[in-house]
Amino acid sequence: MSGPAFPLPSGRLAGRLRAPGSKSVTNRALVCAALAKGESRLIFPLGADDTRTLARCLGALGAHVAIRAGSWTVAGPLVADPDREIVLDVGPAGTPARFLAALLPALAGRFVLDGSSRMRERPMGPLVDALRSLGARIDDLGRPGFLPVRIQGGTLRGGRVAIRGDVSSQFLSALLLAGPLVPGGIELEIVGRAASAAYLSLTRQTIEAFSGRPGGGYRAATFRVPGDDSASCFPIAGALVSSGKITVDGLAHASDQPDAVFRSWAEAAGGRVSWSGPAGEEALTVDATALPGPGALRPLSVDVDSAPDAALPLAALLAFAGGTSVLSGAGRLREKESDRLASACDLVLRAGGVARQETVGGDVRLSIHGAAGTPRAAAFAAHGDHRVAMSAAVLALATPPGSTLDDPGAASKSWPEFFDLWAGLVSPRG
Repeated sequence: MSGPAFPLPSGRLAGRLRAPGSKSVTNRALVCAALAKGESRLIFPLGADDTRTLARCLGALGAHVAIRAGSWTVAGPLVADPDREIVLDVGPAGTPARFLAALLPALAGRFVLDGSSRMRERPMGPLVDALRSLGARIDDLGRPGFLPVRIQGGTLRGGRVAIRGDVSSQFLSALLLAGPLVPGGIELEIVGRAASAAYLSLTRQTIEAFSGRPGGGYRAATFRVPGDDSASCFPIAGALVSSGKITVDGLAHASDQPDAVFRSWAEAAGGRVSWSGPAGEEALTVDATALPGPGALRPLSVDVDSAPDAALPLAALLAFAGGTSVLSGAGRLREKESDRLASACDLVLRAGGVARQETVGGDVRLSIHGAAGTPRAAAFAAHGDHRVAMSAAVLALATPPGSTLDDPGAASKSWPEFFDLWAGLVSPRG
């Protein structure tokens, strides 16, 4: 919800912070733990709107989730009440919507799955079609292929299901998570290249950590959630645009998260990247103090299809590069919490750069001509999207003082402490 314009600091980003727990992995671990009999412990999970929404929904289905600083305990298994219809409203949370859509047909009971007005615009059709092909009874309560839907539990069967690889990886992960709940499991036939194959690897690793096996359910476990590479993109980008230096604790050098690619993008743009600390609890340092200013950043041409959540902080970084950058594979950005392709253009334009969408041979691209030498203070709009809000903070570092944001609260979806931490890391230019 927007309120008075929130001032964004301009200056140099420098210091040290800990990466929040991975949102993607926390949500996957929550599902596995809730489906396991007994008590599981999640260490360093992300406590944000998305993960708390999923925890609340799993609680309505019979799990007990105790949220404490640094660790959560989750007691399962899920046991729905077959005598009443349970309504689950995920708000704007896309991952919980997709994961629950696949789990509910495997549980005893009757359910209605719904979300916010924006979530009702985000596609669910490929997942719903795949579930129906496995016997799931899912009735549209609105526009076909979108929320809300009514789901009859106990109707999902195991078997082989074909689904396009170029759809959201959340659809594929949802089916993988449901596999241990049905006899024989679920075998995915991925048609074409999986656009975000790394997310499927994260899902399989998490399922394995909870001993999930086809038709055999899950077992309780103690599970350590890695630091979030998606969130870490923002302080990395901030250091680069402000000629700063940032150290991010809690990341893994050998990360399987798709957005770990941002490290190589940052290096290609002109940052110096180094690692320290023991395996599993490593610290990433990005040093851009040798850069005389954001105009010294090198423009890039990269494909963001496999790491769409890194596209917005990359656009913010390249908004000040000395030349034209091209982000290809950007079509899926239109189906996120906001239309992130339009949001990226809006952010760059407000900061004084030039950005435009274009389609070349069926490939949707975002081209950015940086505002090097001509940045301006801006009234940024978050568009209700956490990654847009945090990208605005990156842009504001390199603009003259006076930039504002209409909705800093949007960041709570994935990093509630972001703006407080950010303010403590920014110092005025000398």
